Amino acid sequence: MKFPNWLSQQAIQKKDAIALIFRSPFYPEVERWTYAELETEVNHWVERLQALGIKSGDRIGLLLTNHPRYIILVHALVKCKAIAVFLNIRLTAEELRWQIEDSQAKYLLCDELTKSTVNNLDKQIDRLIISEISSFPLLNFQLNSCKPSSESIDLESIQGIFYTSGTTGKPKAVPLSFSNHFYSAIASALNLGIEPNDNWLLCMPLFHVGGLAIAWRSVINGTMITLLPKFDEQEVLDAIAIEKVTIISLVPTMLNRLLQHPQWQNLQKLRAILLGGAPASLELIERCLRLNLPISPTYGMTETASQITTLSPCEAVNKRDSSGLPLFGNQLRIVDDNQQDLDVGAIGQILVQGASVMNGYLNQPENNTIQDGWLHTGDVGYLDREGYLYVISRRSDLIISGGENIYPTEIETILLEHPAIAEACVVGISDREWGEIVTAVIVTDIQLSLEEIRNFCEQKSLARYKLPKSVYIWESLPKTASGKLLRQEMRDRIHRFVLQ
Repeated sequence: MKFPNWLSQQAIQKKDAIALIFRSPFYPEVERWTYAELETEVNHWVERLQALGIKSGDRIGLLLTNHPRYIILVHALVKCKAIAVFLNIRLTAEELRWQIEDSQAKYLLCDELTKSTVNNLDKQIDRLIISEISSFPLLNFQLNSCKPSSESIDLESIQGIFYTSGTTGKPKAVPLSFSNHFYSAIASALNLGIEPNDNWLLCMPLFHVGGLAIAWRSVINGTMITLLPKFDEQEVLDAIAIEKVTIISLVPTMLNRLLQHPQWQNLQKLRAILLGGAPASLELIERCLRLNLPISPTYGMTETASQITTLSPCEAVNKRDSSGLPLFGNQLRIVDDNQQDLDVGAIGQILVQGASVMNGYLNQPENNTIQDGWLHTGDVGYLDREGYLYVISRRSDLIISGGENIYPTEIETILLEHPAIAEACVVGISDREWGEIVTAVIVTDIQLSLEEIRNFCEQKSLARYKLPKSVYIWESLPKTASGKLLRQEMRDRIHRFVLQ
């Protein structure tokens, strides 16, 4: 199915309406873009990208910080019919190299803040072209007007590729189609409703599906977003008050920090606070309810183009530990190890199906995550009699710290390269601020400090947010008879030790 280009259509129907506000402590003035102005700038960038050699079907790596240029480039790549590859700016050069090669990206677009990370990658990867987009100034849209283009969007074509962490091996490439984004936006709108003056605050990274989803929802719904370069408590609370923000998406770590700020009452001006990216504690939900904050817990993942269930603010009082009902067009099942459906209240694996769910991982035809049209999430939970989802654990071994997915096996592999470490296991330990923190348990004959462990991992090109925040030295690690690590037992033992 083909649709008119979403941005081009809004540039006609809502040309003078504000589409994008950009606030940054690093720029003296607030930028405000109407839909017509955004469309004009996008069309200029289409010409630039085509002059660079980008053509239909090319895969383009984006290693960019939050800025209007990011959103402009995403729309420009759509018009070029190229596929965006969203890269995490916090990764090391070696981690980025693997993802660029795996995705077969031909071009890598970076900015002045990310260029130093990838300076020599074009020498390591054949045919890769690196371009710093900061060298292309934004044109004056008032002097260089372009008419809205008439290009269409094929809903079934791939819009972008995201990398998501798993519990085994390397990250997995998730290709999401325009259809995935479109139906995710529609389902979200049906759940939250759309108000004429809606303004969604985007303080999450645009390379995360949760951040990009906000940008797609706004253009599909014809509403506005306020973009920040990064999360900062003061900047968020100022933006809410000054720009009359109505909706915000946060991970629990962000919300905890906002609640500690003297101006936390600004959050009461919102009509919805979507909370996802990591499990939220019941303590946090109850605190929000006591403060009359419109909290709206969600459940989703990269593979579902962001949220797939949402608990509306009015339901949070009675369903406070739930992640809500499936959004329109989505279904849930809870199954046992034999893939048999379980009764109400029984705990099992969460399966999801819907128009926003990916078709499968890139370059992994053997991966059986999707079976008979159902995505096997690996997450554990149950449904109540009314169909509300309750998530018990998230992808058992996966560590979610500050909204970032971290898989233990990558860190364990690096730790075992240390000549003094005989065995290693990495687990996530609950933390009020971060949700979970990376904790390493090692077997060694010598005394190794946390600083030594962190320095060793950094030398092995491990991103800083993946570095262990605590380390324990044990004589042996608990295992099953077959030699499999008993991670939950290790978590329990560490928790007991911390509580002593």
